[in-house]
Amino acid sequence: MVMIKIVDAPAELADASLVGHKFARQQRLRDAGVRVPPFFCVVVESPWAAIADVVPPFPGVGAGIERLTAWAEAARSAAELVPLAPETQTAILMKGIDLGLRDVAVRACVVGRDGHLGEDDAADAFAGLTDSYLYVSANAVINRIAACAASVFSVESVLYRARRGIDPSVLGVCVGIQQMVDGRSSFVAFTHDPVTGLRGTNVAAVHGIGEGVVAERADIDHFFVRSGGIEKRITHKQRMLCRAPTGGVAEYRVPDRLADEPVLSDAQIEQIVTLADTAERLFGGPQDLEGVITADSAVHLVQARPAVRSREAGRPVEWTNHNLTESFPGVTTAMTYSHARAFYRMSFRDFYRIVGVPDCQLRSREHQLRRMVGYLDGRLYYRLDAWYALHSQMPGWDVVRPLWERSLGLQTDGADLHSALDRGAGLRLLALLPRLAWVAVRFPRQLRNFLAWWDGRHLAGTNFEHLAADDIVAVYRKVWAEAECRWGVTILASYLGLAVYAASIVLARRWTHTADVNPAALLPGGPPNRTLESVHSTVALAEQINAIPGLSERVLTGDAGDTWRQLEGGRYGSKLAADVTTHLRRFGDRAMSDLKIEEPTPRQRPEMLIESLRPFVAAGTTMQQIASQERSAERGALDELRRICPSRSRRAVLKVALRAARFLARAREDTRFCRTQLYGLSREAMSRLGADLAAAGGLDSPDDYVHLEAEELLGAFDGTCTVGDLRGLARARKEAFLQSCSRPALAPRFVTATQPIGVGDLRRGAANTPSTGGSSTVLSGLPSSAGIARAQAKLVLHPDVRADDCAGRVLVALETDPGWLPLMLNAAGLVAERGSMLSHTAITGRMLGVPTVVAVSGATSTIADGDEIEIDGRCGTVRIFHGHR
Repeated sequence: MVMIKIVDAPAELADASLVGHKFARQQRLRDAGVRVPPFFCVVVESPWAAIADVVPPFPGVGAGIERLTAWAEAARSAAELVPLAPETQTAILMKGIDLGLRDVAVRACVVGRDGHLGEDDAADAFAGLTDSYLYVSANAVINRIAACAASVFSVESVLYRARRGIDPSVLGVCVGIQQMVDGRSSFVAFTHDPVTGLRGTNVAAVHGIGEGVVAERADIDHFFVRSGGIEKRITHKQRMLCRAPTGGVAEYRVPDRLADEPVLSDAQIEQIVTLADTAERLFGGPQDLEGVITADSAVHLVQARPAVRSREAGRPVEWTNHNLTESFPGVTTAMTYSHARAFYRMSFRDFYRIVGVPDCQLRSREHQLRRMVGYLDGRLYYRLDAWYALHSQMPGWDVVRPLWERSLGLQTDGADLHSALDRGAGLRLLALLPRLAWVAVRFPRQLRNFLAWWDGRHLAGTNFEHLAADDIVAVYRKVWAEAECRWGVTILASYLGLAVYAASIVLARRWTHTADVNPAALLPGGPPNRTLESVHSTVALAEQINAIPGLSERVLTGDAGDTWRQLEGGRYGSKLAADVTTHLRRFGDRAMSDLKIEEPTPRQRPEMLIESLRPFVAAGTTMQQIASQERSAERGALDELRRICPSRSRRAVLKVALRAARFLARAREDTRFCRTQLYGLSREAMSRLGADLAAAGGLDSPDDYVHLEAEELLGAFDGTCTVGDLRGLARARKEAFLQSCSRPALAPRFVTATQPIGVGDLRRGAANTPSTGGSSTVLSGLPSSAGIARAQAKLVLHPDVRADDCAGRVLVALETDPGWLPLMLNAAGLVAERGSMLSHTAITGRMLGVPTVVAVSGATSTIADGDEIEIDGRCGTVRIFHGHR
């Protein structure tokens, strides 16, 4: 006998083991004070018990789609014929009087039995795929309850559960009867991005009822709420779903006055975000909410379930190239990346050691050191989780962190910076003073030793002209091996500089009459750093050139290469020849993009020096003018300090802090210049080895060495390279490099998941219009379920398509509904012209782990049946390859 129970007591309604998670969550929301329409439940303990005598046993989760479909159709038909007892019907109708049976929603929820998970369980948030009916009248309630109870055996529900290894005959079902709220607008909201998992509320909203969002039968506005504000994607809305005159729902036209206005106001979005936060705190983990907004702007929730995340999406990883592009602009090569990665690893490992991080701790985070810099579509990016994990080891990190984040563009609000420093920053700095003092006292000597070592090493190691390949490899490896335990002092200069800068801000804000003090404006003065010395040397050369009749004209208009050869050869005097040679030896590694190994510098192309001299020659700049400008800037800084800080004693303390800041700023620039020279030495060594490898037939061109990593090129001479065909590898990387150069630049800051990262993963937010280029057309939509799939398209305009015809293909449809599940189960991917990332197609794609893109304008008219297409569910693109059928 089938056990049926009517439940309306709050305590029982909150019991998920009795009524299922869907209704238990609604009751918990009501108990927490959230507006949820009143409801009661009808629990069917074991639907299978009522039909077991007339339907064959379940064929098993491994049965084919045809056998499972046939069993499900037989089971459902039998279950629909099972009547409710007259007394049960009477009790239901009596309970429903208080709800106003003219307009109720009747929904089913699968309840787990015998250890099986139920619908919307937090441990596995799979969907129920059971029936729901809206605006049900009193005389239809009993029939709808029976239909909902029988839908536990619907084809889509049985197929889905079989895929998850669950026997549907062991499940229970609960049917909820809930008062309908006639809303002006409705929404679906996720508390996290359903594709990446990044925190932030995503809202899809429509006029009318929420079925328009889920069933993709209405035009949808999207709102993405992040810490920086609300991003809105407003569509021209024509369709909405509302109550039909005879019950149920029907499609209506959106009034013209509302067609282009946002469905939700900012205030309503804030209400939804607040409710989303409440639900997340109440249930834990990302939530998927459905709600309606009534004429009085009240927000009512009708569902809260665990959000179904893309199975491929891992923990989000944030990347940024803010300030990294100063050193490595645009696309760069594998050779440059391999040097940058090694440089960051060695210099920061030594730096952390200097500031007191134990060796055992550094060894445990070696993997973080190796991934501080990523290589994404040919561009260098900081991987922020690695930086945070490593920097958190530093003493005083909480003080320096706001400044560091601001330098990387992670904080853009100056007020936030100052407030962060004000909250106990002075006390924390005082607590660190003993350690900082010890590090600071030792730093000048460490710096002198480093600069002396590097000047000697650089001078001895840059002449590779007459060395054999093995000797070049030996010199290169020796330089980097010595740098491994010395280069941390260069990072220490920046670390101490940030600490002094923080102290200066704290003191200046407390002691001056200016609310927003910029200590950088007070820094001019002191001896020139090496970068400034290179400018002085350039100006001095320009001054000499302007003093020689006819030479300035030649420099400005003549061939740069020929002019260099005449200068170096002594045609314009031995002093000028010696000076340009000395300048090239000391400063020849400095150029635009001088950290990119593939970019030449004056050391390789001396004519570049002539080009850099031209602006100074044309302007007639002299050393006297430069010196005058520098003295004027120094006097201006002193005058500004007197203006903002009248107190002599306090000004004296600030002067000491500023003097320390100047010293550290100079140290930072000097050591950065040394970094330029280290890359210059590496460029010389690698280019020589590349030329030797090309001469031996290992590369197509001597310049192709830049498409190898340093260890691959060195290994070709060491015998340690594991790649048998370096020529082929360099060709492939060169092609990838050129393709990256042809693509638009990536965003300065974005998020990926911890999984294999492809180019498509990095490109999101393209306009929703087709664009054609080369041999393919690219359509863009909303990324909905992560993953990449390339297969033939199956254009499905009606669901009467054989499931076998969809196997291994990308389904392209105007929209879908739960009845399409048999077609989706074996599909390689899903593309829908309508919908949102919170609609049925998107949720099903994530549920099945299938790459999915929705809201792809023109998909069904642009993509033909049989076209070869590639979809990327993380970036929201659909690429059509022409000529492939």
